[in-house]
Amino acid sequence: MATPEIVDINGLLQPVSEASPAGSDIREDSSPTSPYYSIKDARNAARAAERNSMFDGASPEATESWRKVIALAPDILKNQGKDLEVACWYTEALIRRHGFQGLRDGFSLIRQLIEKYWENLYPMPDEDGMETRVAPLAGLNGEGAEGVLIAPIRNVNITEGASVGPFNYWQYQQALDVQKITDEEQRAAKSDKLEFSLDDIERAVNESSEQFYVNLRDDLQQAIDEFRKASRLLDGHCGTHHAPPSSNIITALENSLGAVKYLGKNKLPSEDAGTESAESGGTATAAAAGGNVQGALQNRADAFRKLTEISEFFRKTEPHSPLSYILARAVKWGDMPLDELIMELIPESSARDHFRSLTGIKAESE
Repeated sequence: MATPEIVDINGLLQPVSEASPAGSDIREDSSPTSPYYSIKDARNAARAAERNSMFDGASPEATESWRKVIALAPDILKNQGKDLEVACWYTEALIRRHGFQGLRDGFSLIRQLIEKYWENLYPMPDEDGMETRVAPLAGLNGEGAEGVLIAPIRNVNITEGASVGPFNYWQYQQALDVQKITDEEQRAAKSDKLEFSLDDIERAVNESSEQFYVNLRDDLQQAIDEFRKASRLLDGHCGTHHAPPSSNIITALENSLGAVKYLGKNKLPSEDAGTESAESGGTATAAAAGGNVQGALQNRADAFRKLTEISEFFRKTEPHSPLSYILARAVKWGDMPLDELIMELIPESSARDHFRSLTGIKAESE
């Protein structure tokens, strides 16, 4: 089950005043100590401190500056102006302070601000049109390069820490890359430089609680759901060619979710227990009736069952390989309606439109 909200989203969504529900544009006060420049400077200081300490671990200066962002943002959004840029900076701070729980709440806040205040949401469009309003959201994802949320997503811990750890997704990927090196000397040298191994990560997973993985999985899934909802709203408001891109964030979150499900497979309750029981019963019935269960594939269900068996084989025999996860995802895709599948495979709305124009496939709503 997902963790409780850490942000009073309902409170932040209340009108600033009856006369002006969305409040005013905080950029109009250009003094250095204004609310806008105070939070902007804190965010910029945090990012600069992170860049300066990139190879030195955590930065106390960055942590303190992100805390300032978290302290300033709610007052601005509640009492001064409903502002997408402030909400985006708040989300950047929340993921660093609270991981995927914070990211989920940040995306939920952004989505509901768009739903409730779009016409009067700051920053207002200017001579560049809607681009000015959605630029903060485009910055989260990135255009042509990774946005400002991608590294923080990879740096969220996906294990707890006891005798070793905690470890994040980026460290997990580094350990996997070392494991793939075939030359023993090179692998040993790289492992020594890394100062942790896949075995260390697996030990940290074993020492992590079941509740940790349940919460992590559910917080991640809800963050993905909230971001997709916000992206669909923006497609509607901006048009598919002007809506901010979303694929980098979706890919990073999906990768993290896949790693969490794989690493936590022995900690998480089986999502498909009912399906597996039903399929087992169906197999037994077919065998009793003399059906050719073990021979040639008889139907679509048989094919997916075989893919599931192959996925399980690789999960047991090659636990560090992505094959098991890829096959399991293929089975999931096979059960999805076409329109939903296209949404998942092609997150960018403009790319979906191009695909539909080439193939003649229409959305279910059309």
